[in-house]
This record gives sequence, C-alpha cells and structure tokens, in this order.
Amino acid sequence: MAKGAYLTPRIRELITRIYLDDRQIRPTEAHKLLLLKMKAEGLHEIFGPSFPSISTVSKELKSLRERDEARSPKSQGLDKPWTIGSLSGDPIPPDAMPIVLSFYRKTLAGQGELTVREAQWIGRLYKIIDDAELLWAWAWEYALSEWVSEITHNLFDTTDLDLELVRNPQYAIESLRSLQRWGAVWDIAEKYSANLDEAVDLMGLHLTKLDWETLSNEEIEEIAKSLKANKEVKHAKKSHKP
Repeated sequence: MAKGAYLTPRIRELITRIYLDDRQIRPTEAHKLLLLKMKAEGLHEIFGPSFPSISTVSKELKSLRERDEARSPKSQGLDKPWTIGSLSGDPIPPDAMPIVLSFYRKTLAGQGELTVREAQWIGRLYKIIDDAELLWAWAWEYALSEWVSEITHNLFDTTDLDLELVRNPQYAIESLRSLQRWGAVWDIAEKYSANLDEAVDLMGLHLTKLDWETLSNEEIEEIAKSLKANKEVKHAKKSHKP
C-alpha cells in the first residue's frame, strides 16, 4: 500500500496547521514538528515513531502550497487584515460591530491582526457566547477549521465543533492555549539553540521527560539555558582535544 494512503484526515490536518503557522517551513522542520504533535496525541503508537516519512510530508506541503495559491480571490481575501471597509465575504451585522471593534483594538495592541474571516465568525457567534475570551477562542477555532476545509478541498462540516461548543465550551480555549504554548516553547527554544533542529529537540524533551504543559515560560527558559551551556561545554572539550 502506498505511504500516502496512511495519511489519515487528522494527520493531514496537523500538517495543514503546521503549514498555516509558517507557510515557508522546510519539509525537515515540518516533519519533526508533525512527529512531536503526533506523539503528543498518542498517534505514534498507532503508526510508529517515524511515520510518515519526510518525503510524504514534503509532497503534502507542496500540494498545500499549490492549493493555497490557487484559491479564489474571495477566499484569499478572507485571510487579509479586517477593516471596517473590508469587502471580502459576508458583511458584519451592524449590532456586532462594537464587539468586533473591541477585538480589533486588542489585536492591534498586541501587535497582531484580526482577519476578515475571524471578524465574520465573531459576528456570527457573539449573540450565543457572552464571555469575551470564549467568543474569541471559538471564532478562532471556527475560522481555522473553515480555512483547513478550504485548503484541503473538504466539505466544511461544523458538526463536531458545534457539539463541543454545547458540551464543552472550554474546548476552544484549551485548543488556542495549546497552540500558543507551542509557539512560546518554540520561541524560547530557538533563542537558546544554534538551529531549528536543536529547537525541535528541546520541544521533544518537554514531550517525553517533562510535563511541559504545566511549566512556566521562565522554567522552560532556564532549561533551555542549561541545555545551551551543556552544549557549549561539550563543544569546548572537543575543540581542545589533541
């Protein structure tokens, strides 16, 4: 059976989310991140610790880039920064504008951006989700899932998200915090590593030996400093060998 046949919808979604986070990511880096994410979800126990191959991930990334670039102007416009005059997609209901503008201000203050797609989902959900943090998390989750369905050419079915929204409203917050946690660990790892391979190794340490979800950024940074110091000592010893 061809290796591509083993790429389940969940594995494809993980690769797609990695691509979305960094559209220029190299296959080797994406492959290592994918294996870490699969390990975090226990998928490596099903498919093996080295599946899928780098070549399979590379082909998937190439396909994602091609489909991303081939999207319609309307679809691409949904992922551009939102403004009051945005013409892409459905208009925001007038009574939803105050809450959309409040999130717009928050993203600007954090040096981020609110996309047209995210603004539209805020406008769709604000009457059924009162809590601001929950509203933002769910708007982000629905927007991301919609984007994934477009880029993978799959029918956008919100059934699972709808059930989570009703049964477990905290799901979206947990999902968003997990993504932010990955980003924080990655930034700290890169800061104290010579290359991305070592940064990925640091993330792998947290997934295999430590409960990295409960560590603070300061604790992770101390571990990164220690690893860097150990690496420098080893390098110095090798350099002084006769």
